[in-house]
Amino acid sequence: MARPINHNTLVVESVTNPLANHVVTVQFDDDHHVHARCTCPWAVHNGVACTHVIAALQYLAQIKGRRLSFWLTEEEAERQKHRRFYLSGQAEHDGVWITSRPG
Repeated sequence: MARPINHNTLVVESVTNPLANHVVTVQFDDDHHVHARCTCPWAVHNGVACTHVIAALQYLAQIKGRRLSFWLTEEEAERQKHRRFYLSGQAEHDGVWITSRPG
């Protein structure tokens, strides 16, 4: 479950620890890159696309009446014929492709 704090910050509940919440910040660039950070241990150690980030992105998409799918390669995302975004990681090619379609 995600709930917004402000325009680009959300609090996401932990599934494994119901008493824990993680803060996720999301920024969208003009070049269709998404930059997201989470306070969970996996993300803090350079993990990309933790479940909390995915939940936050799904929540933001749902508000706009959209559904997201996630892909490991650009070719997989391109085959979907929907709007594409790239969730960037720390390294240049360390990320996840996202497609957005009407929900």
